[in-house]
Amino acid sequence: MKTRRQILYVLILIFIGFVSCKKVPQHIGNSLQPSGSYIKVAFTGDNGIISEVDRVKSLSTKSASLSLLGSLNDPHFGRSDLSFYTQIGLTNNSLQWGDGAEVDSIILQMVYSGYYGDTLSPLTLRVYEVLEEMNSDSSYYSDTTLSYGNELANYTFMPRPMTHSNIDDDSLTNAVIRIPIDVALGQRFINDEETAFSSNTAFMDYFKGLYLSCDEATSTGSICYFNLLNTKSYMRVYYHNDYDTTFHTFNVSDKYVRFNHFEHDYSTAIAPITFNDTASNEYLYVQSTAGVRSRIEFPNLAQWAEDMNTNVLINEAKLILTGVNGNVNGVNNDTTMFTPPIQLVAVKADGNGDYTILPDQFVGTNYFGGFYDPDTDQVWFRISEYVQDLIMKGVDAEDYGLYIYTYAGSYNAKRWIFGGPGCPDATKAVRLEIVYSQIND
Repeated sequence: MKTRRQILYVLILIFIGFVSCKKVPQHIGNSLQPSGSYIKVAFTGDNGIISEVDRVKSLSTKSASLSLLGSLNDPHFGRSDLSFYTQIGLTNNSLQWGDGAEVDSIILQMVYSGYYGDTLSPLTLRVYEVLEEMNSDSSYYSDTTLSYGNELANYTFMPRPMTHSNIDDDSLTNAVIRIPIDVALGQRFINDEETAFSSNTAFMDYFKGLYLSCDEATSTGSICYFNLLNTKSYMRVYYHNDYDTTFHTFNVSDKYVRFNHFEHDYSTAIAPITFNDTASNEYLYVQSTAGVRSRIEFPNLAQWAEDMNTNVLINEAKLILTGVNGNVNGVNNDTTMFTPPIQLVAVKADGNGDYTILPDQFVGTNYFGGFYDPDTDQVWFRISEYVQDLIMKGVDAEDYGLYIYTYAGSYNAKRWIFGGPGCPDATKAVRLEIVYSQIND
């Protein structure tokens, strides 16, 4: 026979399903009790939240929307070195260079799609030829590496992601970077015309792709976002033959393999993060590019509900995270340069470091939240169903809390510092606000 608690749980789930179909709920269970019976409570570090920060193992970066390149020194997150691999292919089914062909120049052009960090700091990028085959059926992650050989370019530049260009066929509609490539590559192409350019498949077997990386930044540095699928992104060989002066273009297709590679060295930080320590909970951190995540746990929540000796119906539960600007561990947190991510993600942690999607997320994005509000410097998540489930399972049930990540971490470089349970400024400490009703039966 079902217990009263089990019956109440079933009724709550039925009600949640009903309101979810009718409208976006703001308070789960708000039709079961008059508003005057709502009770509010807030959990903070003093009465029920613990936290820790750990590193993200890796994430899939295959076919990421943007390709990330650069080197960034962050006083709180240390150094990040971001690079990428990509295949390139012919724009025609085959290619013939013509009699007496000689290369004049080769340019690798890429369209900017944003940046992160200090664009007044120079970067030195290097371009290499990839030696390993890239397979569209394979998985590629942020820690995947491929062997590469000849250096094709060594180019120092100041990022200009907001400056449009009118070079060649670009009519002031895009900001681009143009990298001079060693002309020896083009001459090699001409010499191998018969074996390498009969088809696109033959060419991609012959030339496996490009790897782009940056030297370690000597100052703050930056991360550049590039859109390789834009028609203005290409490698172009300019040449002349016995009949004409012309060019051939090689590009990136959405059918080709491309993936980002991320490396982080947190030991170089001036105010380093304390990892995997639930006692060091003044500040919490999240970072894109397979960087860091925070875990937030509510160890006393089920006991709090049981101690009331009545059934507790969660009308609404909101997890509120508040950014910390200015001094963090004795070092300024410059949020004008290191701007916050536009969205975070909250998921249910398990005991193995993995996670599952929260039931609240299925209700809808507007209900669930996760968006950064610049006016309040906050991000909130509505986790009412998760909290109700935690209470219903009881004090003996295992629960590992929530992981907080940045959204779209495979193709943006943003990070955020927010108040932990023990934040020196109590107004910025992480908190869980609950609106609940007591159901007597």
